[in-house]
Amino acid sequence: MKRSTKAGIVSIALLVSTFLPPYADWRAPINFTCAVLACVLGTLAALSGRRWWFFIPGSIVAGFSLAIYLSVSAF
Repeated sequence: MKRSTKAGIVSIALLVSTFLPPYADWRAPINFTCAVLACVLGTLAALSGRRWWFFIPGSIVAGFSLAIYLSVSAF
């Protein structure tokens, strides 16, 4: 298994772990850390391997942008 594939799989695992019950109660610190690490590892996997790994950091950035937009437009 190539290094980019391993980084991509770990990135997916970190992204999925933000939705699991043990971490769901801690919303801010652990989820933010997992999301940043998933974004970094997804980008590294895409740069050294297949480009479709850019889906992971792209979805994180899109979700974060949507959350900011919704919070700003609520006021």
